[in-house]
Amino acid sequence: MLDGDSPVVAGRVVTVGEGGRVRVDGARPAAGDGVGRALARLVVPEIEADAPERAIEVDQTNTSVIVGDRVIVKIVGEWAASDRSAVLLERLADAGTDGVDRLRGRVQWRHPQLGTSTLAIVTDFHVGATDGWTWAVADVQARMDGGAEPDWPAVLGVHAARLHDVLGSDARSAAPDAPVARRVRAEAALDRALATTTGDAGARLANRSEALAGGIRSLGATEPGWEFPIHGDLHVGQVLASAGDDGARRYTIIDFDGDPALPADERGRPDAAARDVAHLLVSLDLVAAVAQKYARRVDDAAWAWADRARNALLSAYRETLGRAELFDEALLPGFEAEQLAAELHYADRFLPAWRYAPDAAITHRYPSSHELPEVPWTPPPFDPTSS
Repeated sequence: MLDGDSPVVAGRVVTVGEGGRVRVDGARPAAGDGVGRALARLVVPEIEADAPERAIEVDQTNTSVIVGDRVIVKIVGEWAASDRSAVLLERLADAGTDGVDRLRGRVQWRHPQLGTSTLAIVTDFHVGATDGWTWAVADVQARMDGGAEPDWPAVLGVHAARLHDVLGSDARSAAPDAPVARRVRAEAALDRALATTTGDAGARLANRSEALAGGIRSLGATEPGWEFPIHGDLHVGQVLASAGDDGARRYTIIDFDGDPALPADERGRPDAAARDVAHLLVSLDLVAAVAQKYARRVDDAAWAWADRARNALLSAYRETLGRAELFDEALLPGFEAEQLAAELHYADRFLPAWRYAPDAAITHRYPSSHELPEVPWTPPPFDPTSS
């Protein structure tokens, strides 16, 4: 526990600035400033005083620092940004849940004006780990070229079910108006995507908007069901692959901060288990799209793999889930349509180069009305030497 409005860590002053942003000597925390190492040693004292720090080179709200190739210290970018993650990781650790990030501990900050919140989370570092947009895409590319059928979709289904069994232990009945609220939220996501997606992708989306809207409307006819604190942003990219003690590949689900598309104060709201499952299923289609980009060709073998992978993941999830009442499969069509629309809107706002992936999945999964002229989807150019 740190105390005060400006505690000193590793000789540097930590403060909360404008907009709740956490700052170290007035700047964003960074690997090499010694703060990550000092915070890690508060949780894991055996870490060496001179242990090296290095950054995880991804664009993210928080700052993650690898310390001594032993732990990862995630320093929040905004006040209270990781309170949810810390609580969920503690619950999973107490339950001994396999396949999720191993929490070593957290550092809290007691601020005289803002109260108490999590400043940093310390988890195990997995040597040689890669995220799903790397290892999963490589596996699918190999399968497209005649390689072995990947077995990890079923493994992900098992991990998701075990995760939900623990986090759903205190699930509560959703509000009676939950079906309508879910439909309204999904309709808004589709409206945003339609308003911002232009060009060939926009035409393909417009021609499939009614098919997407049909899936979304089905949300209003479902039961309220059960809600609890789900992962909230569960997709293949949130799964690390590393070598286990036996040399076999090990899969670890990370990042429990919730849906980044939601305002920070809404990410902790309970939700339906089906949303996590839908996001996983959508991400399998996105992997198939990325694999075709990397292969520089449209290839039906990628979509055939996605069909098999979706079935394997769903089957394993159903078979493993002990609390079967948590999962309402009728929510999947609406949640999948919403997530695909959200991916398009995310691309428009933050990463235009990503638009091709949800565009591919929508074009493949939903029938076209052919009201607007459209050209077939093709993957954008890919240069393996580019960043």
